[in-house]
Amino acid sequence: MKYLIASFALFLFQSCGIDDATNLTKSQILASKTWQIQEVTASGYLNGQVYLRGRTAEGSQYDMSKVRLTFKSDGTCFAIDNTGNNSSSGKWKLNDAKTQLTISETNYFVLDGIGSIVNLSSSNFTFSGSRTYRASSIESTVKMVPVP
Repeated sequence: MKYLIASFALFLFQSCGIDDATNLTKSQILASKTWQIQEVTASGYLNGQVYLRGRTAEGSQYDMSKVRLTFKSDGTCFAIDNTGNNSSSGKWKLNDAKTQLTISETNYFVLDGIGSIVNLSSSNFTFSGSRTYRASSIESTVKMVPVP
């Protein structure tokens, strides 16, 4: 009898528990949060660590602390730029293999472009690829985390 009660309790706990993020698709993970930039590294016109959250303005080349990106399940996204004053609607899509992400029409160089997904979980999202800044191509890696 004790075994039956223990099994039933375990079943109830698993059935009513919080969904495991590993069961979500990449699209669902992206659309489940509003993301903010944690770190940007680049090579090309911009070089090295361009931004790191929490660092003083003197320690980062650019302040990206106000940048926000929200993916919507319909393939649109909403972006707030580095000033925190300008927002735009854009588009996003994953390639068929779910290894590359295209973000367009946000009018923000760090976000717009095609990038390879380096890491994607409910706690962090990293993509890497070519971006255009001041008519120059830069290779960048952008690490994002959920807005608290």
